[in-house]
Amino acid sequence: MKEKITLTLFCEKEATLISKIALIFTRKKLQIDHFLVDFCEDTSLYKISIGYWDDETNSKTIVAILERIIEIFCCYTQNQKELETHQILLFKIPIIHKKQITRFPISYLFQEKEHWICCGKIANEHFYTLQNTLTQSTLQFN
Repeated sequence: MKEKITLTLFCEKEATLISKIALIFTRKKLQIDHFLVDFCEDTSLYKISIGYWDDETNSKTIVAILERIIEIFCCYTQNQKELETHQILLFKIPIIHKKQITRFPISYLFQEKEHWICCGKIANEHFYTLQNTLTQSTLQFN
Protein backbone atom coordinates (compact mmCIF):
# COMPACT_ATOMS: atom_id res chain seq x y z
CA MET A 1 0.00 0.00 0.00
CA LYS A 2 1.33 3.41 -0.94
CA GLU A 3 1.86 6.06 1.68
CA LYS A 4 3.42 9.51 1.65
CA ILE A 5 7.16 9.27 2.19
CA THR A 6 9.47 12.19 2.93
CA LEU A 7 13.08 11.67 1.96
CA THR A 8 15.69 13.95 3.55
CA LEU A 9 19.29 14.01 2.38
CA PHE A 10 22.39 16.03 3.08
CA CYS A 11 24.95 16.65 0.34
CA GLU A 12 27.50 19.08 -1.00
CA LYS A 13 26.67 21.33 -3.91
CA GLU A 14 26.72 19.62 -7.24
CA ALA A 15 25.75 21.37 -10.46
CA THR A 16 23.52 18.56 -11.74
CA LEU A 17 22.21 17.33 -8.40
CA ILE A 18 18.55 18.27 -8.82
CA SER A 19 18.37 16.83 -12.32
CA LYS A 20 19.98 13.57 -11.14
CA ILE A 21 17.43 13.22 -8.35
CA ALA A 22 14.54 13.99 -10.73
CA LEU A 23 15.89 11.44 -13.21
CA ILE A 24 16.01 8.72 -10.54
CA PHE A 25 12.40 9.41 -9.55
CA THR A 26 11.31 9.51 -13.20
CA ARG A 27 12.94 6.16 -13.96
CA LYS A 28 11.19 4.63 -10.95
CA LYS A 29 7.91 6.20 -12.14
CA LEU A 30 7.46 8.09 -8.85
CA GLN A 31 5.72 11.45 -8.83
CA ILE A 32 7.36 14.05 -6.60
CA ASP A 33 4.87 15.79 -4.31
CA HIS A 34 7.26 18.44 -3.00
CA PHE A 35 10.95 19.25 -3.42
CA LEU A 36 12.61 21.64 -0.95
CA VAL A 37 16.27 22.70 -0.93
CA ASP A 38 17.88 24.47 2.02
CA PHE A 39 21.52 25.56 2.41
CA CYS A 40 23.61 25.80 5.58
CA GLU A 41 26.47 28.28 5.30
CA ASP A 42 28.25 27.00 8.44
CA THR A 43 28.75 23.53 7.03
CA SER A 44 28.39 24.22 3.29
CA LEU A 45 25.86 21.40 3.05
CA TYR A 46 22.49 21.27 1.36
CA LYS A 47 19.43 19.70 2.93
CA ILE A 48 17.02 18.39 0.34
CA SER A 49 13.54 17.18 1.30
CA ILE A 50 11.49 15.26 -1.24
CA GLY A 51 7.91 14.14 -0.70
CA TYR A 52 6.40 11.36 -2.79
CA TRP A 53 3.92 8.49 -2.62
CA ASP A 54 5.36 4.97 -2.45
CA ASP A 55 5.65 1.89 -0.25
CA GLU A 56 8.30 1.47 2.45
CA THR A 57 10.28 -1.30 0.72
CA ASN A 58 10.73 0.66 -2.50
CA SER A 59 11.90 3.66 -0.47
CA LYS A 60 14.90 1.69 0.75
CA THR A 61 15.82 1.03 -2.88
CA ILE A 62 15.56 4.74 -3.67
CA VAL A 63 17.84 5.58 -0.73
CA ALA A 64 20.43 3.03 -1.88
CA ILE A 65 20.38 4.42 -5.42
CA LEU A 66 20.74 8.00 -4.22
CA GLU A 67 23.62 7.13 -1.89
CA ARG A 68 25.43 5.29 -4.66
CA ILE A 69 24.83 7.60 -7.62
CA ILE A 70 25.01 11.12 -6.24
CA GLU A 71 27.33 10.52 -3.29
CA ILE A 72 25.30 12.08 -0.52
CA PHE A 73 26.46 12.28 3.09
CA CYS A 74 23.35 10.74 4.59
CA CYS A 75 19.77 10.00 3.62
CA TYR A 76 16.68 9.29 5.75
CA THR A 77 13.10 8.37 4.96
CA GLN A 78 10.06 9.10 7.07
CA ASN A 79 6.45 8.09 6.66
CA GLN A 80 3.62 10.31 7.92
CA LYS A 81 3.69 8.80 11.41
CA GLU A 82 7.45 9.28 11.76
CA LEU A 83 7.14 12.92 10.69
CA GLU A 84 5.22 13.52 13.92
CA THR A 85 7.52 11.52 16.19
CA HIS A 86 11.04 11.95 14.74
CA GLN A 87 13.30 14.76 13.61
CA ILE A 88 16.07 14.75 11.03
CA LEU A 89 18.79 17.11 12.14
CA LEU A 90 22.26 18.32 11.30
CA PHE A 91 24.37 19.84 14.02
CA LYS A 92 27.86 20.87 14.96
CA ILE A 93 29.42 19.79 18.25
CA PRO A 94 32.77 20.52 19.86
CA ILE A 95 35.02 17.46 19.64
CA ILE A 96 35.33 17.31 23.43
CA HIS A 97 31.60 16.48 23.69
CA LYS A 98 31.70 13.50 21.32
CA LYS A 99 31.45 10.96 24.18
CA GLN A 100 28.21 12.52 25.43
CA ILE A 101 26.26 11.57 22.31
CA THR A 102 27.32 7.95 21.78
CA ARG A 103 23.96 6.71 23.09
CA PHE A 104 22.05 8.57 20.35
CA PRO A 105 21.60 7.36 16.74
CA ILE A 106 24.01 9.93 15.31
CA SER A 107 26.23 9.71 12.24
CA TYR A 108 29.51 11.61 12.15
CA LEU A 109 29.85 13.17 8.73
CA PHE A 110 33.16 14.96 8.98
CA GLN A 111 35.41 17.00 11.23
CA GLU A 112 36.25 20.63 10.70
CA LYS A 113 38.86 22.19 12.98
CA GLU A 114 37.51 21.70 16.51
CA HIS A 115 34.00 20.48 15.67
CA TRP A 116 32.22 17.38 14.42
CA ILE A 117 29.45 17.77 11.89
CA CYS A 118 26.81 15.15 12.79
CA CYS A 119 23.34 14.19 11.66
CA GLY A 120 20.67 11.74 12.69
CA LYS A 121 17.06 10.67 12.75
CA ILE A 122 16.03 11.08 16.36
CA ALA A 123 12.78 10.54 18.24
CA ASN A 124 11.43 13.80 19.65
CA GLU A 125 12.01 12.81 23.28
CA HIS A 126 15.64 11.93 22.51
CA PHE A 127 16.05 15.19 20.61
CA TYR A 128 15.20 17.27 23.68
CA THR A 129 17.52 15.16 25.83
CA LEU A 130 20.29 15.59 23.27
CA GLN A 131 19.66 19.32 23.09
CA ASN A 132 19.94 19.64 26.88
CA THR A 133 23.08 17.47 26.95
CA LEU A 134 24.89 19.50 24.33
CA THR A 135 24.58 23.09 25.38
CA GLN A 136 27.58 24.14 23.23
CA SER A 137 26.38 22.48 20.03
CA THR A 138 24.99 24.41 17.11
CA LEU A 139 21.83 23.05 15.52
CA GLN A 140 22.04 23.64 11.78
CA PHE A 141 18.81 22.11 10.46
CA ASN A 142 15.82 20.38 11.97
